[in-house]
Amino acid sequence: MGTTVSTPPQPPESTAAVPWWRRHRFALAGGAVAAVVVLVAAISAGGGGGDKTSSNGAASSTTGGTSPGGPDGSVNEPGGSSSSAGSASTTSGVAGGTGGSGATVTTRGPGPGAAGPGLVAFASRRFGTPGIFVVTGDGTGELRLTSTQGEYFTPVWSPDGSRIAFASRRADNTDIYVIGADGKGERRLTSDAADDFDPAWSPDGRRIAFTTKRGDNSDIYVVDSGGGGEKRLTDSPDDELGPAWSPDGARIAYTRNTSGGAAIWVVGADGKGAVAIVAPPGQNIAPRWSPDGSRLAFISTRAGNSDLFVAAADGSGAKAVTTDPGEDLSPAWSPDGRRLAYISQRNADRDVHVVDADGRNDHAVASNRSEEATPAWSPDGTRLAFVSDRDGLRSIYAVAADGSGLRRLTPGPGPDFDPRWRP
Repeated sequence: MGTTVSTPPQPPESTAAVPWWRRHRFALAGGAVAAVVVLVAAISAGGGGGDKTSSNGAASSTTGGTSPGGPDGSVNEPGGSSSSAGSASTTSGVAGGTGGSGATVTTRGPGPGAAGPGLVAFASRRFGTPGIFVVTGDGTGELRLTSTQGEYFTPVWSPDGSRIAFASRRADNTDIYVIGADGKGERRLTSDAADDFDPAWSPDGRRIAFTTKRGDNSDIYVVDSGGGGEKRLTDSPDDELGPAWSPDGARIAYTRNTSGGAAIWVVGADGKGAVAIVAPPGQNIAPRWSPDGSRLAFISTRAGNSDLFVAAADGSGAKAVTTDPGEDLSPAWSPDGRRLAYISQRNADRDVHVVDADGRNDHAVASNRSEEATPAWSPDGTRLAFVSDRDGLRSIYAVAADGSGLRRLTPGPGPDFDPRWRP
């Protein structure tokens, strides 16, 4: 499976030679996005995943400082861009992957694959053993899929659950990789000297969109999921980032950082027909398609702080779903399209909330004097995985959508971040 680099792992506190767009702290993005400076300036509370001891969520890194951050209102290890990815159950074993195995089973549990609890992929910066991991939804059977030293972020399941795309920094830059769900068949998809990140699968599993810093600004590209066929989709003087595929695979929504503020644009999967659908005022970021493709959820600061909005797929009829003075971040649609999970900073910390798509029945499902991040739905809509430091470690947790049954899935040493349920 991947080649071994000769350089030793970097200490978690290293921040040497870190680009501005990767000097971020906590995993809060609900999807794949890179940090926008004007967004961080616009959101008074610092935007998202800053340290709870910081008054403004400043983008200081405690985890190596090399993870792309994100303009879903967060400063984060970036989230993947799959919407409502997840799994309520798995069958026998972990599917997918060909070639030599580099997977390493840890000493916890019988291994993933038992039917029932589902499977969660996540990234970890554990010193000496960083990588992409999977763990069952009951916290047993943790499996390390990658063996090469480096930094890892944004694991995103393929639509059929057989592969995981992720970004990894090895040697001197970040590239997009794919690996089988059993840790076999790792393949490097991009090899440009610039940093490539934010992988997002097309609904048919044939292509992966990503953000790249190959010029003076960031752009959206696509590449075949088996390698090759790389194509540039956006080309403007602005930063364009955070690709999110429409459920029919015809369009990609993304954030464009203009001189007047951040806007949401949509472009055809062939790179044609780019058009702004949500324009300033304010920073309008982190577009998330509803499961049926009829609506977009996004974060906007048009009212002065970051709130959750829902609009039609063409950007019309945008309505605020949240209006609390606290900052709201990281939207994630439930699989049935009726609810949204998000992160709220209304109580001087960051909690996981669930709200109906029309703004009703807003309630916290994971609330603590701690920092929660990156909510991700199981595909049956019954549970949410998320990151929390409530026990002193940045670990992966799962909770029922009604707030019951909280369970820690990863015991450490962490930091662990960016969970995604297997579809």
